[in-house]
Amino acid sequence: MDSEVEIKGKVISVLNMKGGVGKTTITKEIGYHLSTLRDKKVLLIDVDPQLNLTQSLFRFYGFAQTEELAKKILVEEEQLQEELHEITTEESKNLSEEKKKEVKLKISEASIERVFSSTTSSPAKEKEAIQILAPNLHIIPGELGVEFTLRNLNSGKIENGIYEFIKKNNLRNKYHYIIIDCPPTYSSYTIAALKPSDYLLIPVKPEAYSITGVDMLMNVIKSVVEENDPYFETKPLKNLGIIFTDIKQSPSIGTTKLIKDITDSEKIAKHQINIFATRFLSNAYMKNRLDYFIDASNSEKSKLNLEVLVDEILERIDELG
Repeated sequence: MDSEVEIKGKVISVLNMKGGVGKTTITKEIGYHLSTLRDKKVLLIDVDPQLNLTQSLFRFYGFAQTEELAKKILVEEEQLQEELHEITTEESKNLSEEKKKEVKLKISEASIERVFSSTTSSPAKEKEAIQILAPNLHIIPGELGVEFTLRNLNSGKIENGIYEFIKKNNLRNKYHYIIIDCPPTYSSYTIAALKPSDYLLIPVKPEAYSITGVDMLMNVIKSVVEENDPYFETKPLKNLGIIFTDIKQSPSIGTTKLIKDITDSEKIAKHQINIFATRFLSNAYMKNRLDYFIDASNSEKSKLNLEVLVDEILERIDELG
């Protein structure tokens, strides 16, 4: 990558206030794809208390947040090797061979807790909060433990944390894309993710209450923007749109109807939400393996699907400016 080219980073929040819609999967797959196949500098930020993004990337790149967790992971890997040994599919054989390699986990002390607990006079430094996974892919790991949701901090401190960290450390000029995995429930952490964001991306798994969920989400976002107007005056929050997730190659009649109902919904139309033409296809390995990444797999179907989806996302970003 030409270091002389000025980077003008874009911040994207991946958000849906409902769990199990593929939010974290979309975040990690887009981030990994951009960093490995598009030669982009990517920073992922895990603001979801479930820590699935952190766990997935740490497992893939050989990190753990504590010695105790590292030991637990090694035991799980040994059990997984035994299970995979009995499976005969080509992909599983390859996974098994990978796991036969000696596993050595590095302990990471980086955490988003450093971002939220820093002060204006003593802001968190990059190395305290950011873990380098690969030259082009870095992460601010989620916080381990219930303290993340129970911490007794001033809400304003939480809500401004990510915005100030990005600003103080000039991260927009260091990363092409900063992608935030938001919590599935509304809290000060949701506001913290949205304040620095340029774009919003909404993964939706077609279900009976998807329309109501998206409508409620958009009303919440509107409220957040209105209540924090100074943050969005010079950089309005732009909605990239809805990506339908966990869709089979040949979706059922029921799923097809749900997609049509959502697409044609007046509630969706009133918010003027773009619907992505590319759907994120389901993949059993993504659901069953934390360290599974499409572009590191043998699934050509999923790789092509992801490539086309990322193309459409980048086109949408260019379109919105």
